[in-house]
Amino acid sequence: MTTYSDLLTKIEPIDLGYIIDFDKPVLPYWKQVTNAMCSAPHCHPRGQFIFSVRGITRVVTDDGIFLIPPSQAFWCPPNVTHELVFSGAVDIANLFIDPAWVYSLPEYPQIFNISVLVNSLVERAMQMGCDYSVNGKEYRLMLVLIDEISGLEKSLLSLPWSNRDKLNDILFSLTKEPSNTDSIEQWAKSIYVSPRTLARMFQKELGMTFTEWRMRVRLFYAIEQLHDGKSVTYIALELGYSTPSAFIAAFRNIMGKSPLEYITV
Repeated sequence: MTTYSDLLTKIEPIDLGYIIDFDKPVLPYWKQVTNAMCSAPHCHPRGQFIFSVRGITRVVTDDGIFLIPPSQAFWCPPNVTHELVFSGAVDIANLFIDPAWVYSLPEYPQIFNISVLVNSLVERAMQMGCDYSVNGKEYRLMLVLIDEISGLEKSLLSLPWSNRDKLNDILFSLTKEPSNTDSIEQWAKSIYVSPRTLARMFQKELGMTFTEWRMRVRLFYAIEQLHDGKSVTYIALELGYSTPSAFIAAFRNIMGKSPLEYITV
């Protein structure tokens, strides 16, 4: 997949991801980023749970793009290649989970909505750090945290991707220009296939329709702009909606709440 980070400063992966230790089920790590930067694509034997406390992080994997705004978290299973892209100031809490303890967690990358309990447990884990023993209450708390993560509600903030070159070209164009209004017929013509063939490609490769995928791209853009302080009217016009109310309705249809309700949660 083409990445978003060609011009960004690269930071090194965190060493904790490579430590194998059954007696340390979770290794917590707090990361604060002040400027736009990214990690080079990498993988590690520990799984990584990334909780966004402030700012927005994008995660790029071979399977798709994942958006982590505040109140959301991303789960990256062990040995899955991923790239973190920070567009600006970001605070994230990382939990590196030993491979022996990931059996209750998803086998594939996933975005979750954070519960109040998990939020509190993550805060406590950050305070405790990595220096704990199997006989202490800290160890038991880490196991409870893993168990609670396994029961979190899945989020819609993922954007499936394809490695099929023709389809990949369309996907990348749409992510670079979320306001694009070209029809599926126009896109099909650009890659010399019929609209029906392109529609089948979207369903087979991405598990959603062309319209659904484009709406997900626009949702990503809208959420990033909302967190950047942009108004609903500004975002609606940028995305080509005829009125702010049309944008609000489209946002609510996916997220179950209006943009203002979402940003004030």
